[in-house]
Amino acid sequence: MVLDCIKGRFVADYLRVINPTTPLDNVADATTAARAGALGAFLLAASGAIGGLIVIFTAESYAAKLRHVAEAMYGQGSEIARASAVMMTPALVYMSAAMSLLFALGIAVLGVVQWRKLTRLIPLILGLLTLYGLLMLGLGKINGNPTVADMQIPLWREVLSVVVNLVAIALFYAGFRGGNWLSKQAKADRAG
Repeated sequence: MVLDCIKGRFVADYLRVINPTTPLDNVADATTAARAGALGAFLLAASGAIGGLIVIFTAESYAAKLRHVAEAMYGQGSEIARASAVMMTPALVYMSAAMSLLFALGIAVLGVVQWRKLTRLIPLILGLLTLYGLLMLGLGKINGNPTVADMQIPLWREVLSVVVNLVAIALFYAGFRGGNWLSKQAKADRAG
């Protein structure tokens, strides 16, 4: 296995089965494709964990941005804006970062389950959720929002997020194809 990785065979196998036009006609290819879904989960988990850590290390400035958003949403100096600003503390930011890290851990656990069980359900669900996230990001950019200016994310992070999500969707699709092929093969083996 290590020698195959050094030769690039490991990467070549994954690149071949990720291609949606490549037919899956044997167990080895289907297994590799199903495990690509696990790699997509690990990629999303790493992305979520890095995002959570960035929020942790910038908690005070993030809380200040949240206060500005509250003022923009409810009107500067209004009672609701003041009450919201009081709640926007670093503790709230740490809690949201902790939730992000917990979600990343959950996605990593799903990746481990996918690696071992080679299902079609996990890549399907994670792929649909990732696609939904990309669509919401796109709709947010198209529709615009006056509060977005106060919560501006650096362009490089947005572009990186889109690229990571697109790669993850390709991996999830391959994982779904592989898991589906293995499921159909198992049914055929039981029937025949």
